[in-house]
Amino acid sequence: MKNPSIIKKISVLALVFSFLLSGCAITTHYYSAAEPADQQLVVLHTNDHHGSVLTRTDKDGIGHGGLAERATFIKQERAKAAQNGADILVLDAGDINTGTAVSNMFDAEPDILAYNAMGVDAVVFGNHEFDKSLAKLQKQMKMADFKWLSANIKNGSKTLGEPYIIKNFNGYKVGIFGLTTLRTLVIANPDASLTFCDEIETAQKIVDELKNKKKVDIVILLGHLGDVLETESQETSVKVAENVSGIDLIIDGHSHSFFESIKYVNDTPIVSANEQGKYMGKGVFTIKDKKITGFEWQPVEINDKDFPPDEKVAALLAPYVEKANSSLKEVVMQTTAEFDFGKKWPRYKEMASGDLLCDATVGYLKTTGVTVDFAIHNGGNIRTSLPKGDVTKENIVTMLPFENYVYVVDLPGTVVQELFDFIPTLNQGAGGFPQVSKEVNYTLTYDENGTHGKISNVTIGGKPIDPNKTYRVGTNDYMANGGDGYTAMTKRTAVYNASILTNDMFVDYVKTLPQPVTPATDGRIKVVGGAKLP
Repeated sequence: MKNPSIIKKISVLALVFSFLLSGCAITTHYYSAAEPADQQLVVLHTNDHHGSVLTRTDKDGIGHGGLAERATFIKQERAKAAQNGADILVLDAGDINTGTAVSNMFDAEPDILAYNAMGVDAVVFGNHEFDKSLAKLQKQMKMADFKWLSANIKNGSKTLGEPYIIKNFNGYKVGIFGLTTLRTLVIANPDASLTFCDEIETAQKIVDELKNKKKVDIVILLGHLGDVLETESQETSVKVAENVSGIDLIIDGHSHSFFESIKYVNDTPIVSANEQGKYMGKGVFTIKDKKITGFEWQPVEINDKDFPPDEKVAALLAPYVEKANSSLKEVVMQTTAEFDFGKKWPRYKEMASGDLLCDATVGYLKTTGVTVDFAIHNGGNIRTSLPKGDVTKENIVTMLPFENYVYVVDLPGTVVQELFDFIPTLNQGAGGFPQVSKEVNYTLTYDENGTHGKISNVTIGGKPIDPNKTYRVGTNDYMANGGDGYTAMTKRTAVYNASILTNDMFVDYVKTLPQPVTPATDGRIKVVGGAKLP
């Protein structure tokens, strides 16, 4: 028989325990109502796309970049965000234009249509958006489903495109504004009707408007500014972060920089995702009660192994790719005789192909609004001859096979002298033997073996090198970064990537010449003595 007193005690304890459990349940419910759950905003971004419609295949056969591959990654991230209840933004920090033939041929139409299909929210104007006429840019703007941004470019009394957009998500607002580097006025050819305003002054004004008038909770700067200083007057993304408060994230373009991790400047995170769609940045904001409580970021490599091409985007691009491939058979120049190559003769002496390449560099850059004092390319960049008669795009790509970009560097006169003094230290036959544009004349004198030489009679524009002058020099990215021993190039005071492949530039230029073209040299390089040509 059970003890009644014990039963009574047990009953009382059970009642108390039940009450405590009930109280805990009430407390838990009250806490969840007072403390909202964390929210996430996923920000995917690219920059400096430069017409990279297709992948670029490495030595292992893996294709890097590519719009259809990028589309697959974005689609996967959208699915993850939907599953997790996260919000998502897709942004681009400018320079969609000027790059590969498949994009250049159609004024970036395939690129923009692919961006539409991928659901890109906004793109800031990069300097290369102004390589062609304003009418062509406005046509691109009409074609786009996304918003073109820049708060500091005025077209009359209004901004070109939108100064910013505001995204209303579940319980919080995000403002995204654009800034375009004023370097555009120097390195591109914007229409005279456009006015470019100071980046830092504009940034502070827009941040104040977004925060105080529009009451946004998060401010993102989509900037085509660059983090690498090209010239002292340039307002980089770093300078903006140093001088403007209230920006929660800067997504940067222009310098083609690859960031492995976030760069913090005055507690402002700056990120950038390299170039040509090889990477896509992925940032994740954690938000609670409209406040940012965390931010993480990583660069994601885009390749066809991890992200097979999206069928829809690949089908959209296919007609453009087919037309571009067929264009390799297009005749772009006619010649009266062969542009001779000999046995690697561009590494030994002035050649007609070298003259044309360097003169083309000067001429092409001038059409984009950039005037250079002279151009120089390494002879090793030229790999074969051009035929007599019809010259196709394929012939030119074979002659200039490297994916070198046209670069412009500003060099003090003393450094230009150093550059030319370096030339005779190269053995005859070295790939670094320079071909130069018609503005340059010099004499190279070698010993009988061609291993020791001296340079003399150097003139640029008919005058000796002026140590007090700054010279603007057209070249390729390989030489600009010190290739073939041209370390003098790295002592530049400014640098500019024209973002067009040397062979594409050559094609564009020779199309404009009176046809047929006669191979010729004019004595701009005189070689005395040295070894016999092979």
